[in-house]
Formats: sequence, structure tokens, C-alpha cells
Amino acid sequence: MNRSPLPLEAFEASAVELDKAVTLPPKAYTDPAFYEFEQRAIWDHSWMCVGRADQIPNPGDYFTTTLAGGEKVIVARNAGGEINVMSEVCQHRGMCITAPPGRPRDEWFEPPPEASGNTRTFRCPYHWWIYDLDGQLVGAPDMNHRDDFERSDIRLPRLEVEMWQGFIFANFDADAPALAPTLGKADKILANYHLDEMVSTPPEILEGMPFNWKLMVENFMEGYHNDRLHHDLYDLSLGDDPDNESMTKGHLGFDYEPGEGVLIGTARTAHKDRGLNATQRGFFPPIDTLTDDEHWQMVFMFVPPTLLVGLSTDSAFWFLVTPTGPETLNMSMSYVHPRSSRDLKMFDHLFSLQEAAVQLFNDQDLPANTATQIGLRSRFAPRGKLAKGDIFLAQFNHWLLERYRAEEGA
Repeated sequence: MNRSPLPLEAFEASAVELDKAVTLPPKAYTDPAFYEFEQRAIWDHSWMCVGRADQIPNPGDYFTTTLAGGEKVIVARNAGGEINVMSEVCQHRGMCITAPPGRPRDEWFEPPPEASGNTRTFRCPYHWWIYDLDGQLVGAPDMNHRDDFERSDIRLPRLEVEMWQGFIFANFDADAPALAPTLGKADKILANYHLDEMVSTPPEILEGMPFNWKLMVENFMEGYHNDRLHHDLYDLSLGDDPDNESMTKGHLGFDYEPGEGVLIGTARTAHKDRGLNATQRGFFPPIDTLTDDEHWQMVFMFVPPTLLVGLSTDSAFWFLVTPTGPETLNMSMSYVHPRSSRDLKMFDHLFSLQEAAVQLFNDQDLPANTATQIGLRSRFAPRGKLAKGDIFLAQFNHWLLERYRAEEGA
């Protein structure tokens, strides 16, 4: 039994109905011992998104990434077209097998960079042990002197893998329940978007962001700050005037049921086919399979603990959140578009405008997260009462507490 260093009774006030809920204990965002407990409770047993299948479309394509806890993995498509997620740690002496064989002086003591490409095998640069695309050892020089050495007995450890809507998920826990059955609510909302057929842009990786991973999730999903923090950007939300009929069709948070694997919200927009930019219109043609109502909505969803997705009527963007410490995380960001949009002659130019527009939100959201992290270290850090627009925080708190309790065996 692994017990939380913070009493779980202190979390119960955060995982009740919205009108009574308060924020999590501040130490849940700052305490190193609680971060270690969270590693075991959440990241050791959850389905973590590692990227998109279209990043590795062909046999032999691969990329590497680093998961929570610093585990470096290879995501590869084998000769039969199946996707594997496996440890990057050579089973001889433990070197990262995609590390470059030499680096300049100013990079000597830096972690090896993430890698990608196409290959038939992976050869560790240290002693030239060779593994195939399924992680099986197929070559090991000068090991014939050992009677107890069999190449067939050695392989790179593999994680469990599941695909959903074009995203690749991996799990350390071989006994973890399947992911897909917990995402039925999202499948219904996404049916007309054909997200699994969209094409990704190369992910941008932001390292060492100075705040707890939960703050990134909370900021992305809650709607309370949109027409406050972002009031000078766009009419992202429609206010909270109870006499405004359009608001009754506005932000909608779907109920969260225990055991579900997704939190979802939609927002009715002030303009049809609205885009996150100053023109209030999408830069690309709208998806032609959407219903009329769907042309008037944006969708935000979180597949905990890693994947955040925002959808408009012409494209989507997604974040992957990976904690690196109690007060730091790495994040990657990418966009997906229908293939017909990617084939447009003006795609690169239009995408640069789209990317710059979304960056305006990041220019406000990420500093707000940083300032909140600083505030949560204070002796005066509150457990604030949640507002109507904070509905997703209460739902996220439910999800967290389920896993904290499971880790304690409660």
C-alpha cells in the first residue's frame, strides 16, 4: 500500500458538487513527496498519449519521447504496420539506444535529444547491440563466449498500446483496463469531425515549463477565465448574463461519471465557423461533414492524464502534458487538419497565421499558470470556492481522487 503524504480526506472537499467544491490543497501542486505519490497513483497505471499515428505512417518510421518519470521510449511502426511503444534503454548496459554517438563539447552533459526517422533496426551506439522494430535483440557482438546468453531471451521492454481517434496511447500497467470503452461520450461528439483521418503538423516541444502539470490541465479546460484573462483577444465566451438567451446555448459541461476516461465541454460561438483569430473566421474550409449546430460550436476535451484537444470547425490542436517534477513539466503542441486542407497551395501561409493566433492565447495562459504556481507556494495560498465556469475543475478533482484512493487501496 502506497499512502499519500497529504491526507486524502483533505481532497474530499474538492471532489463534491460544484456549488460546494473548493480548489485542491496547495501542496498538491508543490510538495515533492506528493508528486512521487502521484507518479505511482496516476502515471504508472494510466493511458498516456504519446503522439499521433500519422507521425509514423510507414513501416520503419519511428520517433522517441520521454514519459512521466523520465522514461524514454521509442514509438515505432513495425514491418506489419503495427505500432509498438518500447523502452529506449539498451538491455546490455542501459544506454539510450537512439542517442547520437558523439556530440559537441557544449552538449556533452545534456540529455540526448529526441529522435525520429525510418529504420529497419535500432543499433545502440555504445556496443552495437541491435534490436528490430518489435524490440527483439537480433545482434550482439562478441557475446558467443557465454553459455547462458540467448538473443531470443532479450528484448526491449514494451508498453501496452491502444489507438483512439488517430492518437497513440501507452500504459506501463499490463493489467490496466482498456481505454476505448471509457471514451464513448467523446466518440459521439467527434463522429462528424473524422479526427482519426486528419494530418498532424510537426509537434513543437516546450521544455521546463515552471508550473505543476495540473495547472496546465485546469487552465485549458475551465471556461471561467476566457472572457476575463482573454477579454482583449476574441469573444471566446458569451458572458454569464442569465437573461442572454444565447448564453443558455453557450458553455456546456458534460456530466462526469466515475470510471469515464474523458472530460468534455462545448461552447456555442458568436459566429458560424468561428476561428481562434482576430477575423473571427476559420482560415481553412470548414469540415463538410459537420451538422449545422456543429458549425456553431467549439469542443474542448481532456483524456487524462496527458491529452488536451481543442476542436473548431476547420481543424484541431492538441497538447501533451508530461510532468518532470512537482513544479515543472514538458509540453508538446501540434495541429491537425483535414487532408484536403493540407493539400491547399496556401496551407503553409494560412497555418502560420493560425499558429500565431493561438500563440496569443498562450502568451496569456502560460504566464498566468506560472504566476499561479508562485502563488500556491505562499503561506497565504487559498482553497478557493469554485465558480460556475470551474465545472471541469470539480470533475478533474473527482478523477484524481479516484486514482489517489485506488493507490492507497481505499
